[in-house]
Amino acid sequence: MKFNPLTKFITVIVYCVLLFVVHNIYVVAGLFAIPFVLYVRQFRVNRFIVFFAFFIFAINGIFIGGDLHYRLEYSLRIVLRFLGIVFSGMLFSKEDPNEFAHALMRVGLPYRYGMTMVLTFRLIPLFSSESMMIKKAQMARGVNLEGLSSVVNMAKYTFFPWIYAALERADALTLSMEGRCFGIYKKRTFCKESVFSYYDYGWLVLLIGFLGLSLGW
Repeated sequence: MKFNPLTKFITVIVYCVLLFVVHNIYVVAGLFAIPFVLYVRQFRVNRFIVFFAFFIFAINGIFIGGDLHYRLEYSLRIVLRFLGIVFSGMLFSKEDPNEFAHALMRVGLPYRYGMTMVLTFRLIPLFSSESMMIKKAQMARGVNLEGLSSVVNMAKYTFFPWIYAALERADALTLSMEGRCFGIYKKRTFCKESVFSYYDYGWLVLLIGFLGLSLGW
């Protein structure tokens, strides 16, 4: 059973809303546990996320007024909400961005904007790897790119070449799309259809019902 990407996206949105409308610490902990268990089965826990969670806990515990029990409970609730949003978002990021964009286009998003989204998702990791390649190439030439004193060198020998490479790639992509007459028709066909199944409708009804009960509670 595979859900539509839009169903998964709506699930993440409803989940994040539930994290903030529910104030019972035990319910919040239960909501946090759902993406956390799925996350640790597929990813390694990032140290920065753990450190930042402890930082949020400490800041709230110090500056929030009230007795010790209230401050600890409030800080823990904030941390669980933060981690729940991060873990659920990272789980959703594993979805194929092409399928998600195609699902949006199927429900009415103009395909020009959908293609922009697809290209964004595809080019971000490409630009990231290209910037790392430029940095390693400059370091191999003896350019100092480590430490605070190398900020100017970083901008001169890494940032500007990266901007030039990005603009060059964007220009080549634009010419390629124009050569294929992209955007000449108001509608387009899809190689892979993205449709809602009965499982999607049933799951969305359950989500809306659960959200309504939570808001009423």
